[in-house]
Amino acid sequence: MNQRRGARYVDPSVQGGIVLRMLFYWTAFFLVGLLIAISVQVLTNPLEPWGTHFANVWQNQGPFILAALCLLPIFAYDLIRFSHRFVGPIVRFRSVVNEAVEGEVPEPFHLRDKDYWKDFASDLNRLFDRMRSGQSPRES
Repeated sequence: MNQRRGARYVDPSVQGGIVLRMLFYWTAFFLVGLLIAISVQVLTNPLEPWGTHFANVWQNQGPFILAALCLLPIFAYDLIRFSHRFVGPIVRFRSVVNEAVEGEVPEPFHLRDKDYWKDFASDLNRLFDRMRSGQSPRES
C-alpha cells in the first residue's frame, strides 16, 4: 500500500530541529576542514604572505569547498524527506488520538510502506477496534 502525503515539512519543531542540528555539524566539519587546510598551507610555507596562503588553499581545496557548498541544500532536503518517514506518522497519530479524545472512534488507518512506527499504528488500530466493539481493554 503506497499512500502519499502532500507536505514533506509537517512538523517544523522536530524537522527544523533536525535540519538545524545537521547544519551545525556540517558547518563545524566545514570550518575545521578549512582551518586544517589553512594550517597545513601556513606550516608548509611559513614565510609566504597571508594572501598567498589563501590563494593556494583556494587553488588546492576550491573544488572541495564548492562541492561542500553545493551538497548542503541537497543534504537538508534529503534529511527533511527522511525525517518525514517518522514525523509524518506521529502527526497522523496525534490526529487520530485527538479524534478519540473528542469522543469519536477513529476508523482504522494505515501508514505508508516506508514509514516508521508501524507497530505502534497496529497497536492504536487494535485499541480503536476494541473501542468500536465496546470491549474494555481488560476483556480479552
